[in-house]
Amino acid sequence: MTMLRASRGAAGMLCLLFLAQAGCASTQTNTTSTSEPRATKHDKTAKGAGIGAAAGAVIAAATGERKADRILAGAAIGAGIGAGVGVYMDKQEEKLGHIPNTTVERVSDDMLLVHFESDVLFDVDSAIVKADARGALDEASHVFTEYPKTAIVVQGHTDATGSETHNQELSERRAQAVVAYLTGRGIDPARMAPIGYGEGQPVASNETAGGRTQNRRVDLLLKAKAK
Repeated sequence: MTMLRASRGAAGMLCLLFLAQAGCASTQTNTTSTSEPRATKHDKTAKGAGIGAAAGAVIAAATGERKADRILAGAAIGAGIGAGVGVYMDKQEEKLGHIPNTTVERVSDDMLLVHFESDVLFDVDSAIVKADARGALDEASHVFTEYPKTAIVVQGHTDATGSETHNQELSERRAQAVVAYLTGRGIDPARMAPIGYGEGQPVASNETAGGRTQNRRVDLLLKAKAK
């Protein structure tokens, strides 16, 4: 288990280094130029075929990490907590991993990415948290309450169906809805930040129904900071 966790962290750091050297070109896929034609329907649905789940998650995590660092400016973990940040995150990873319909990815020693299965939280084209999804968020909120020295960046994503503007707004509203729900469960809103990626960070091809389902998702980036 320890070796698997370490390998995930190493893979995440290597991806971050690779993306930095590549100039983070993937983060600019939504940019349009007045001198170039608009993207065709095929161009939009093909997004994701060359990105892959790992790279998409790391790109999103890198952006979310910057937001997390700002949140954590005055909320660092003191030396008295266990053996440090790694152990603090280990305990959260274990507890979050028992929540139904979620998976937890260890991005680095101080960072977790919690994936909710694609259609668990929201219906298609909706930003209202589904009634049968509340149990998973309630369980997550119990963990966040128990471990208050963690920043939470809620990341909303969509598939490429519809316009980029609509998808961007939908992803933002979904992220904001999760923040509002967790706030209602007693999580300090100062710990949280919503961020919408629209259709720009796919983890699968948008050319298939299954791929589009995977791309409609909300992830929670958790990050701790040591003094």
